[in-house]
Amino acid sequence: MKKETGILLAGSLGVLIGLGIFGIRKFLSKKHKEYNDYYSDFHRHFDKRYWDEGHHGVEFLAMQ
Repeated sequence: MKKETGILLAGSLGVLIGLGIFGIRKFLSKKHKEYNDYYSDFHRHFDKRYWDEGHHGVEFLAMQ
């Protein structure tokens, strides 16, 4: 095999590997984003639930 052919094959293999890694990362980030979009409301409600409540005593919470 000539030197130029080896360089071209190595370069094209590097490009294919790079595009494959980029595609996998893009696919996984899309999956993560869809999960966050679907469940973000549920998580936000649970996070803010305790912050929205005032610092009342036990008696106030018992009356709710």
